[in-house]
Amino acid sequence: MYDERVIEKIRGIWKTFDLSLGIPEIDKQHLWLIGILADLEDKLESGTRSELEVTFTNALSKTLDYATEHFALEEKLLESIGYTKLGQHRLQHMRFITALRNRVRKSFEGDFENAVLDLLKNLKKWLFRHILSEDRQYVDAAMVHVDDKVTDWMQRHLHASSYADEIERLYQLVLFSGRQEVSIEFKKLGEENLKLISDLWYRYKLKTGIAIVDIQHLWLLQLLVKTDKLYKQRLKQEIDADSLSAQLKEAIYETIEYIREHFNTEEAIMHNFHYIGEKNHQKQHERFNILINDMIERSEKEELESLAILIQDLKDWLVSHIAIEDKKLFYFFRSRLSEVNEYVRNLNKEGRIHIWKDAVSIYKLLVDYEDITEDKKPKSLRRS
Repeated sequence: MYDERVIEKIRGIWKTFDLSLGIPEIDKQHLWLIGILADLEDKLESGTRSELEVTFTNALSKTLDYATEHFALEEKLLESIGYTKLGQHRLQHMRFITALRNRVRKSFEGDFENAVLDLLKNLKKWLFRHILSEDRQYVDAAMVHVDDKVTDWMQRHLHASSYADEIERLYQLVLFSGRQEVSIEFKKLGEENLKLISDLWYRYKLKTGIAIVDIQHLWLLQLLVKTDKLYKQRLKQEIDADSLSAQLKEAIYETIEYIREHFNTEEAIMHNFHYIGEKNHQKQHERFNILINDMIERSEKEELESLAILIQDLKDWLVSHIAIEDKKLFYFFRSRLSEVNEYVRNLNKEGRIHIWKDAVSIYKLLVDYEDITEDKKPKSLRRS
């Protein structure tokens, strides 16, 4: 079983992203997948080469076993409740199994560290795409149609697994243990804030595929969430008004400065690589600056009601801009992403942009995965 550090990370993932479907047998298997992921990440960061090989081999075996066991249980459940999208759901399962088996066969042919990183990204993809999106679609129907008979055979299926004891123990440790600490990364970033950010990120499908753009977008969402939270505290008079007003102004200015830096980053990339939609994109940034100036003015005057509306307008504009305009950047740059990344590294060295450590942490938690159906070879894993 995993050590307490890994358990804390699993707990943080489970609580932050609200992964419970309310069906214990399904939740237990999902938690087990998270356990494989968190343990592999932990060994990746701190283990020796020999330890990594053992962990990797075990993770491969567990992942394949998990997929076949979990899919069999889930598909039988969906069949029993007459789920109308069962065929589509089953097809996704088949594609996942096929792609994972293909990756397993390739894993030992090349760089071992690449194989580990590849598996890790595959697992993250499954965690954040399938559970949060596809599985949530059948929950309402399951809640209506699952009876004691269905629950009984699901429990028998789960108990028949060779990993049954491990699955049950992990479930109890994460959900019902007297100790409910989460790892430091979740404490520092804030579980509630991460939940709000992840909800926006996945609900509106905001990933562009350009690393620096996604990192900055996530940090902007974090700043807007923090600013909105401070405004609500100010409105409720939960903290001394003068102190909180000062915090609110500081948060607003921090958000505004980062928005400007983000626009400068995007525009520098577009200009350097001759993006065909550069002028139109810049005009949208200029229009957004009107909202920014309005925000500064209302902040100075402490017009709280107007400021609240404006914060929401900023959030809505950002989400809409990312979902439509910024995604166009990926289609233009997708064949030159390595060049873009190198250009960004140079901008960072020159001090023209700032890549905050916490921003990278959010990116790794929410975005840093690849679709297993795409045959992309990840960069070599670098050890410090």
